[in-house]
Amino acid sequence: MRWQEEIPSFLRELIRNFSPSGQEEGVADLILEKMEELGFDEVTRDRMGNVVGKISGGEGAPIIFDGHMDVAEVGDLNNWHVDPFSGVSLDGRIYGRGSVDMKGGLASMIYGCASAEPSVDLYVVCVVHEETYEGVALREVLKEVGRRPRAVVLGEPTDLNLSVGQRGRCILKVVTCGKTAHASMPELGRNAIYRMIPILRKIEVENRRLPTHPLLGKGTMAVTDIRAMPGGPIIPDRCEITVDRRMIIEEDREGILEEVRGLAPEAEVEVVKEELLCYTGYRMEVESYFPPWLLAGDHPLVRCSLGALKGALGSEPEVTVWRFSTDGVASAGVLGIPTIGFGPGDPSMAHQPDEWVGEKEVILAARGYKALAESLSEVGDPL
Repeated sequence: MRWQEEIPSFLRELIRNFSPSGQEEGVADLILEKMEELGFDEVTRDRMGNVVGKISGGEGAPIIFDGHMDVAEVGDLNNWHVDPFSGVSLDGRIYGRGSVDMKGGLASMIYGCASAEPSVDLYVVCVVHEETYEGVALREVLKEVGRRPRAVVLGEPTDLNLSVGQRGRCILKVVTCGKTAHASMPELGRNAIYRMIPILRKIEVENRRLPTHPLLGKGTMAVTDIRAMPGGPIIPDRCEITVDRRMIIEEDREGILEEVRGLAPEAEVEVVKEELLCYTGYRMEVESYFPPWLLAGDHPLVRCSLGALKGALGSEPEVTVWRFSTDGVASAGVLGIPTIGFGPGDPSMAHQPDEWVGEKEVILAARGYKALAESLSEVGDPL
């Protein structure tokens, strides 16, 4: 294996090709070419622009390895001490936007799975638009595969530990209405902003009361945006806020809607819907509801994965959960497919200036993916 040179080199190439959500075409081209070079049995690109590589292994439910090609925006370049698109290596670290979230995981996954000898089919799924609408693209691919997988392995950063869940999230729009008037005569109107103020206070108080899960942590509710219309010297007749609600297990869409409507009985409350535009030109409407999920610690997938990773890494990883959201909202949260996460890099480096991942970590991660592919394929159906 020439992983020591090839995986870091491929990762640097991916980083140099900036790929914010909806602009992943260049990275998709690189991945498609690399999969063909490494001998994947089938490599396809679907209508959304997702790249899927198949390694044929035999009968039985397949295994899905999932990672995303899009990255977060870089923000203020003055906060970076390295070029975010350079992929430069310094002191054993590879720097650049997407190095840890999650082009490092993609590079490791592609090489690790390409070297595996599984007894069932493997699909390495490289998706678009995860940063904006996690799970939507993976769900599309799972429909295309046509067979229920025995397991899904997410390549998001875990510090080479085993992640088994995350909180969910629901994005809501709350609207208050009023009546316009000239700003010099406010008494003639009804100010929609003033009608929103008590709702903002209630949300702040409610956030402190939300329940806590022993593994996933606390549910949260935060106002992330506020807008008033029409603007100018006019008393606004419309005020909108965006509410980001992080959910723990047993909380769901209908319960969240009921909760927020209870805080704002005179306002309009709905889950945000937006249009997703892919680099292929494909469009679809997406609802901003992404359910939580958690795999039990004694689940066969957890036990088997811990054993495989201990053999590959030399020590047993810790069982953890993510603070952020992942494609597991689709595979586990919606479809109930046993799902785990394993990847190189510190999750707290995601979206940070001077983002980096260790060169040794991406090599170890590739070994881990190879071990997972082979070990999980030997476990009987269903997991």
